[in-house]
Amino acid sequence: MKIRSFLRPTDWSKLSATEGILSYELRKSIVFSQILILSLVGLMIHLVADLLRGDYGIVGVVILTMLVTWYTYYLNEQRRHKQARTFFFITINILFFVLASWVPRECAVNILFIALMGIALVAHPYRELKLAIVYVSISLLALIVLELTDYRPLGDSIRLLEQSSLFNSIINITSAIVILSICLLFSVHSNHRAEVLLLKRETQLMKTNEKLDRILYSASHDLRAPLHSIKGLMNLAAMDAKSDNLKYYFSLADERIAKLDQFIIDILEFSRSTKNQLAIEQVSIHELVNEIADALKYMEGASRIQLIREFSEIDFITTDRRSLSVILSNLVSNSVKYHNYQQIDPWIKIIVKREADKVCISVSDNGMGIANDQQEKVFDMFFRATDQSTGSGLGLFIVKEMVDQLNGHISLQSNLGQGSKFSFCLPQEENDRVIA
Repeated sequence: MKIRSFLRPTDWSKLSATEGILSYELRKSIVFSQILILSLVGLMIHLVADLLRGDYGIVGVVILTMLVTWYTYYLNEQRRHKQARTFFFITINILFFVLASWVPRECAVNILFIALMGIALVAHPYRELKLAIVYVSISLLALIVLELTDYRPLGDSIRLLEQSSLFNSIINITSAIVILSICLLFSVHSNHRAEVLLLKRETQLMKTNEKLDRILYSASHDLRAPLHSIKGLMNLAAMDAKSDNLKYYFSLADERIAKLDQFIIDILEFSRSTKNQLAIEQVSIHELVNEIADALKYMEGASRIQLIREFSEIDFITTDRRSLSVILSNLVSNSVKYHNYQQIDPWIKIIVKREADKVCISVSDNGMGIANDQQEKVFDMFFRATDQSTGSGLGLFIVKEMVDQLNGHISLQSNLGQGSKFSFCLPQEENDRVIA
């Protein structure tokens, strides 16, 4: 085996940026193998030097540590990573504890526990962070016990040659510094790589979004223009039609065209909502509700519904005007669409009240209501709670998205056949500071 391939046990070229978390975890396994290789080299130097000096006091422990390190390396290269780490950290902590108890304190075995802590944090993936902390705690506990017992928890130390203590100290300190440096460099390299990868993907995402926006707006214009032309022609044909059946068919076609046009509008609204830049300002709730009422008064059935306003003397709300307008427009228009026009007194009620550091708004009605088993899904994309729905299924999804953007929370209370109540709260103190 070539030295270069030995020091680089896993082929780095197989790890690409597209592998994401898996790539990151493999790199941790790679650096763990490299630390094990360097440890084997250090232990080999240690063993040869002891044999040449004729100092056999800890030769057995050194050989046993080499065997443990080599077997850990073998397990790690067989991709049995978790088994390798568990075997290594438990066994090596025990061996180092015994070794530190037997040899003079001047050999500086204690510093190896600090190196073990660094290896534990670097070798474990984030999903095994708790396990890494356990191994760090074991090393720290062993070090504390050695300090409290003056490094004599197992009795008298082994006698070593005078020059051996100095040599062991140099080897142990050097090994610890090298290992900790590798851990630090790996962490710095991983953070740098993550930042570069994040910036690269962010740039790619921005370019993709720009392309999608251009496609979306171009397609929506190219779709809506022919729809409006067809709608106009349908209206002209309906006026000239003499058969009642023919007029009926034209009206059905007109409804389908209107539905498709509304779907395109909803898609555009959804696109805008995903990248909506908030402009926090003072918004007059009275003025906004009046605008929404004027815009929706020509909806089918709207003229038969009483719109009740209860604002409890609140005039201005600190929020993004466009977002609040879209939220209220969707909620009120839904109440109009799915109302019960058979009852004597159909109504929609908008209530605005202040609660501590937030403003809470509710839109309720005495309309059709929503079944209990459907209520958890009403904010899902393209979900329709009733077969009578003529919408795209995006309205309430957009409402939820915009409430979330405003750092608010929305909820639903409804009983089938009795009506629905949508309530959402928006923070005020934080927004007040923004415009202050």
